[in-house]
Amino acid sequence: MSNMDAATARPAVDVVAPPIRNSVRALIVRQNHVLLLRKRGPGGVERYAMPGGGQDAGERLQDTLLRECREEIDTGVEILGLLHVAESFKRCNGKTARHRQQVEFVFYCRLPPDYAPRSGRKPDKHQVAVEWVGLQHLDDIDLRPAGMAMLVRQAALGDGPVYLGDL
Repeated sequence: MSNMDAATARPAVDVVAPPIRNSVRALIVRQNHVLLLRKRGPGGVERYAMPGGGQDAGERLQDTLLRECREEIDTGVEILGLLHVAESFKRCNGKTARHRQQVEFVFYCRLPPDYAPRSGRKPDKHQVAVEWVGLQHLDDIDLRPAGMAMLVRQAALGDGPVYLGDL
């Protein structure tokens, strides 16, 4: 297996050395709908993501999540617990085929009862809206990172593993 990782039989990736990027996500489910950011990328392609983002140096994961929710969905959240941890290797921007390791921490959260979807004062790059999306429509949208649709459905049912491995 010349260019394959023997343990996983997957193509080897050229990982950019430290730092590993920690990222947090808020899974917010209400009445069979999940709160998502709608984003518009290059060429107008739409994709969705849970609120959240990268951890700053010296910042606790929970503080990161609270900050990101204020910035992206214009409200604080109540963090109910850690649901899942997953790893991914994201392609770095640029001309080289290098990747960066990212560890995603997904927390189950609750919103204030009177919350209506809206973008915060510092929305995510390419964010165009905050929307409730029905759980039955998750396979119809491009929810990032890959594998999150399954994760959201499992979490809504109170099911699924905590450590997901590589997404």
